[in-house]
Amino acid sequence: MEIQVTLLGALRDKLPRQNRGQTTVTLAEGATVADILGQLKLATTTASAINGTQIEKSHVLKDGDQVQLFRQLGGG
Repeated sequence: MEIQVTLLGALRDKLPRQNRGQTTVTLAEGATVADILGQLKLATTTASAINGTQIEKSHVLKDGDQVQLFRQLGGG
């Protein structure tokens, strides 16, 4: 299955500049957001969302999903 991935903020630098923070990854059925993080070699502290709704790394993806990845913000 193919998943469209958008890297936001500083994560955009993890892809070639010409990609503008966007790529498509091919994964096996039943793959999760954690599988995307592994394939793109991103830190497990990266947060994720589908259509603006934050999801867990264990979320099972469906073909054609559009996933946004970004760094979690901390504060206090």
